[in-house]
Amino acid sequence: MNDITSRDMNVTLMRIPQILKMMPISKSKFWLMVQKGEFPKPIKIGRSSFWTIEQVQSFIRERTDNI
Repeated sequence: MNDITSRDMNVTLMRIPQILKMMPISKSKFWLMVQKGEFPKPIKIGRSSFWTIEQVQSFIRERTDNI
């Protein structure tokens, strides 16, 4: 039996241009942060890289909680 719920089906994926609109950094700085483990690794679908909106929001929230 499959245990996938409707909550599991509602995943929003983001690509780099969308993320960079939320985070004012360069694309090269973004990839450096991914490489260093400062930002979550992408979900790869074919040759494309995606992140969930929850990953991005959590990353931003963690950094703004200290402000």
